[in-house]
Formats: sequence, C-alpha cells, structure tokens
Amino acid sequence: MKIIGHHKLDINDRMIIQACLHDHQSLTQIAFRLKVSKSTISRELTRNFQSKDEKATICPLLKKVIVCNVCKKKGYCPRRKRFYNFITANEQASNRKRMSRSNPKLSSSMIKGIDEVVSLGVSLGQSLHHIYIGDPWIQGICCERTVRRLVYRGNLSIRPHQLRRYVTYKRSYVKTKEELQIRDIRVLIGRTYKDFVRYCIAHKRENVVQYDSVIGKIDDQQAILTITFPKYNFQFGLLIQKGNANSMNRTIKHLFASLTHNLIKLIFPINLADNGTEFSSFHHLECDAQGEKLVRCYFTNPYRSTDKAHCERNHEFIRYCIPKGKSLDFLTQDSVNDLFSNINSYTRASKNNQTPYDLVKKRFGQTFLDLINIKRIPNKKVKLTQIT
Repeated sequence: MKIIGHHKLDINDRMIIQACLHDHQSLTQIAFRLKVSKSTISRELTRNFQSKDEKATICPLLKKVIVCNVCKKKGYCPRRKRFYNFITANEQASNRKRMSRSNPKLSSSMIKGIDEVVSLGVSLGQSLHHIYIGDPWIQGICCERTVRRLVYRGNLSIRPHQLRRYVTYKRSYVKTKEELQIRDIRVLIGRTYKDFVRYCIAHKRENVVQYDSVIGKIDDQQAILTITFPKYNFQFGLLIQKGNANSMNRTIKHLFASLTHNLIKLIFPINLADNGTEFSSFHHLECDAQGEKLVRCYFTNPYRSTDKAHCERNHEFIRYCIPKGKSLDFLTQDSVNDLFSNINSYTRASKNNQTPYDLVKKRFGQTFLDLINIKRIPNKKVKLTQIT
C-alpha cells in the first residue's frame, strides 16, 4: 500500500472507519481503504472512543480490538465498554486541536498588568482601541487583537458584554446538527462523496443526477422530490410523502419501470443524494428486481449541501412560485409538472441562451420528456409567479 504524504482524518474518513468496523473489517483493511498507515487508524480509535462503565473492570479483548462496536456481548457485558462514533470522534479531535491553541502565550504577570489597564479604561467608558493606543507598554508586548482575544476568552476580569459596541455586532452561534438518518452505516462504504468524485473523474462523459426534497410547512404530509441534471440545469419534481424513504424509493422505481434498462443506464448512471430521512435507503435503487446493477448511488458529506450545489441553486426557481413556509399539500402531480415545465423553458445565459428543456431533448430525446410529463412552454408564455 502506498501512502501519499501526511493525511489528516476528516469527518468523512471517520464515518468510513465506523462503517468498516460495523462491517467487521480489520484495521489493516480500513487503513488500505483510506490509504493511511495502520497506526493512524489505531491511534484514531484509541484517542477518540467513548467510554462507558468507567468503574467496571477492563475487558482483556480491548487490547486487540480497541472498541466494542461489533462485540456480540456488548448488550450484557459487565466490563468497561468503548464505542467509536464518527460524530463524537470528530468533535473530540476538533476540540483537542482548538484547545491546544487557546492558551495565551503571555505570562501570568503580563496578563495581570493588561487586566489592570483594560479594566480601568473600560470602567471609564473607553474602547479597547483607545486603551491600546494610549498605553505604550501594552503595545510593546502584544497587538490590539490579542487584547480583544483575551477579553473574549475570559482571561481578563471584564466580560465581552461590558465593551461599548459588543452588542451591536452579529455573532454566529453553534447550531445543533441533526443526526444522520442512514440506518445502517455500512451502506456508506464505497458510496461516500469522495468515491463519487473519483468515479466522476474516471467517467467524465456519464450523466450525473442530484436528488433533494423541497418542503413547505412542518406539518405537511407531502414534499417535492427534485431530480436535477447539473450539466443541463434541468430539474423535474415528483410528489412524495414527506420524510418517507419507502415513498421516495417507490416513486423512483416507478419512474425506472417506465424506462428500458439501456435508457436508465444512459440517463441515471450516477446518482447523488444527501443523508436526509427520505434517502436512508437510497442505495436500494442501484439494482432491479432481478439483482442486476443498473446505476450507482452516492451520498454527500455530512451537513454539506454545497456538494450538490446545482440542485440547491435550481430550487430558487421553485421558490419564485412557492415561497418558503407555504404548505405543499395543495399541490397535485399535474401542477408540479406544469411548474417544472415553465422552469425548464426559462432561458439560461450560462447555457448560451438555451433552455434546459431543449438541451435535454437534444441529449436524451423527446420520449423521455414525455414520460416525465415535462412540456416546452413558448418563451413569451413562461410564467414564474407565485402559485395561488
């Protein structure tokens, strides 16, 4: 195995490690897949596991397997347990990296001197910039940004909200990320975004299809499954039950049933979806009822909508007609077809002033467009206004 350069594991690599562990693969096999050394995998598991039952005795098998993810006795074992979860592992690694850089390099006596000067100035209503410019001693040991960083990190006695203009600026807050909805993480082996990129590079002529869903209100019963051809800016939609993976699969399989195998392989060879609830069994679309592999399915990186940016960008046209927060339960498949017929008849400057409809017709033929009920709307009759 050839290892190229120094490789830092990211959340996608950690996701593959967990998937391979659940697939009962050895550390050597995992290292070969990620093209890193075996010691890298061993060190990752040792550093970033979750421990349970700390007071219990250590299982002797942990010296060999390191974690208990696939142990058959984990449900009733009384010994200390260690589990590897890629989300927690990535957070632990990020926190370790951040904390190693968070300690100030100034001595405690210097920080104490800065604290006395800054506290006095802030109590008089002065800004940090004014305090810094007026004190040559502080200028000689650090920059103004360091002083501000000491305040924000809590190294000084004053608090950030005591600064005069602190509340006038917006600040980003850490949002709680939704847990991935992939039920069996082993399905990600060979279907990650990195695998997708590698396959696309090796098969540049094959068509890429991106999938997403458009939702209205939280209590809606249905959503729009959008299917996008990035190369042509073409997008069409199918109504599905909101958040229902079985409904999504049935809808796509019904579409595939109306096409020949050769046409499926031509139009849908490479498919990319996110990790949402409706795509938890997306990989089942790869084979037909007889087990013949027709297409390839891949998943985007966790929490990275930019991996299928073309699909997200095309949703702008949908929002012209259906604003965010408006219910989708009033829609019928005919109204959805009419919506996308207008969208695909809209001239695109990026495509040399051609429409997505004309580009797809030229590439895949009129038959396919008729099967998905997308029609060509005359330029002067294209309507992209809010649906009432």
